[in-house]
Amino acid sequence: MPELVINLDALEHNLRLIRQLEQRWRFTLLPVLKMVSSHPSVVSFLQERGIAQYGVADVWDHLAYSPMTPARNQRVLINLSPQEQADDVVRLFARSAISNVTGFRALDAAARRQGIHHETVLMVDLGDMREGVPLQNALPLLHTVAAASCRAMDGCGAHVAGLGVNLGCLYGTCPDDENMIQLSQLAARAGRALGHPLQRVSLGGTVFWNWIAAQEGRLPRLPEHCLLELRMGDPLLLGYDMYRNEPLKGGPFRTDLFRLSTTVLEVTERDIKMPRHHVHNGQGLSPHCALTGRRRRALTDCGSLHTDVSALRLDLPGARIVDYSGNYAILDVTDCPQAPEPGDRVDFIPGYWAVARAARTPQVVKTILCHQPPSPARHPDAFATTSLTDAPCAAAGPEVS
Repeated sequence: MPELVINLDALEHNLRLIRQLEQRWRFTLLPVLKMVSSHPSVVSFLQERGIAQYGVADVWDHLAYSPMTPARNQRVLINLSPQEQADDVVRLFARSAISNVTGFRALDAAARRQGIHHETVLMVDLGDMREGVPLQNALPLLHTVAAASCRAMDGCGAHVAGLGVNLGCLYGTCPDDENMIQLSQLAARAGRALGHPLQRVSLGGTVFWNWIAAQEGRLPRLPEHCLLELRMGDPLLLGYDMYRNEPLKGGPFRTDLFRLSTTVLEVTERDIKMPRHHVHNGQGLSPHCALTGRRRRALTDCGSLHTDVSALRLDLPGARIVDYSGNYAILDVTDCPQAPEPGDRVDFIPGYWAVARAARTPQVVKTILCHQPPSPARHPDAFATTSLTDAPCAAAGPEVS
């Protein structure tokens, strides 16, 4: 079976860097664990190091591995959810995102039914055109929900705790002086519209990171006691800016958190050429033969059913990925100094979407590496100095060494 290896030592390194930068740049990180589908070992690792909350992308994503999940007040739902899931949202999450009055009222009613206080963040579209209320409609919306929001401040129900913005994800929109001034002006007026102070402004998308670094502390002006939150996972888990394809500023982030290890099933020499007659291939695409002629090819047990093969980088000198199907990645190993044999392991360096799909695939084993000795704060059985492997998407059962 393919194996996704998660290196907690690299995670420790990146977390340490981020904490230093939180002080210097005056922000708080909400780690978004969408990339790893809220894997329990990553969640536990962060909680043991004082991370109070983490971001979840989908209502049920945090249950992918085990029903034994952290308390509700430790989870934040960062994406919009269907109104029919309002009861589940307020039961499972301390905070969630809204973009319209109907969505807010559904959450408010669900929270009052359950006797729960629930925070919401109003998503505002500043130009990436993904989710969020258009900028000019934000204040009228806040006026409309103000009475309910004030009522919930000291009791059950939903209140608007802050504003949320996402940039980069859909059209690669970057933060700049213009849209950040617009955000600052809205934040200054939002509290008056609501009738209570704004608690946070949450910026999502790692496209913000290097821009903030370049400001040298000149961040968007916010109301007094309003927290600036960076809502992202890449600085912690990926270690580089995939929007600009450049290193993250602020320190030497580690980019080796993940490795995808596969088994070679077959190595053959073939005469590679286009068939005389062909249709679309199994991916629904027009086929293309790379590196034609007499070539040596290897098949590994990892295809598009397991991961995003297009987001893999091969860690084998002289080899390259030339094609894939649902169950196989096909490698050209003609120029390898030492070609692999059937039964050998071949490693890939996975990108964001390769990790995200592998983390959600039961047929991919997840192995946790941690060479640091357990700290006194950890449960003695939480981690070992060697690898720990968990049964994929198991409903219960401990990790085994």
